[in-house]
Amino acid sequence: MTYSAMDRFKDALKGKPRDRVPIFPMVAGWVAANFADSSPSKLAKDPRRILDAQVKARETVGYDALYAYGHPLYIPEAFGCIVRFPETGPIADPLPRAFTSEQDVAALPVPHPEEAPALSLNLQLVSLLSDYSKGRFPVLGLFEGPFTTTTRIIEAEIVLRMIVKSRHALNALLDRITLFLIEFGKALIHRGANVLLVPEPSSSASMISPKMFRDFALPRLKMLTEELTVPVILHMCGDTAPMLEAMGESGVHVLSLDQCMDLSDTRKRMQKTVLGGNVDPVNALLMGTREDVVKDTTHCLETAGTSRFVLMSGCGVPPGTPVENLKAMVDTAVDYGLG
Repeated sequence: MTYSAMDRFKDALKGKPRDRVPIFPMVAGWVAANFADSSPSKLAKDPRRILDAQVKARETVGYDALYAYGHPLYIPEAFGCIVRFPETGPIADPLPRAFTSEQDVAALPVPHPEEAPALSLNLQLVSLLSDYSKGRFPVLGLFEGPFTTTTRIIEAEIVLRMIVKSRHALNALLDRITLFLIEFGKALIHRGANVLLVPEPSSSASMISPKMFRDFALPRLKMLTEELTVPVILHMCGDTAPMLEAMGESGVHVLSLDQCMDLSDTRKRMQKTVLGGNVDPVNALLMGTREDVVKDTTHCLETAGTSRFVLMSGCGVPPGTPVENLKAMVDTAVDYGLG
């Protein structure tokens, strides 16, 4: 029987790789910019064109995953935020409202996973990719974590002020959004997503303290992982060294780390944890030579080890990244094997 990319990922989670590490560069935006025949804003509304672009990109470059989203901000879009598409990537304009009481939170309309257009389009895409994959590939559904989603829907500065001024309302708001994300996550899984990628950039040490992470982000991440039945990859931007142990308590299956993180130090602290990372998406993949990519990729494999590791980019791959550089990342990992 053929050893599939999904088999490889499952073995990595168990710490029992058979040939090499799984390779999951975060490429959904890059795919849209380089393998589609329409603009990102139009592509996001056409699941079949996203399917075609995803399949063509994976076959061209050779990584192990399929990414089941047109852009990462479709959850705020479903809540009523306007999403714009400048060349640097999508931006969501927060709702022009504040929450000072639990009554304000209860009045926030919550979209239905199957009925809101932005959500139903992504569910259709998951179904299409799952039908194509037939279980051979990880089909990654994506939604940002509860704290980050909240700072997309409501201005981040307002959310941070609520920590001091309206803590009860903030907890109610986070819980309301978390319950929605759980239901939407279940809908993604029902349609065929067999892995979930959950970025939480607003929860990094660049935004909140480790104590705030434990008070506000960690309990909601635990709620997610307790309810969702597929592996969850938690991606955190920036310096997350002060909260690594707390991240490990979240119940996620893979901790995906920013390129600024030292994989060697992280591995010493999190010996039994599956790590993901952290090829530099800018200095290596976007702006570097093939030799730079080979060096950075090899460094990641040597410092993290290959028994509990998923090779990933440190953040989203920029749209202008040369195809040859992503192929160099993949080829290096394939040639490296298990070291």
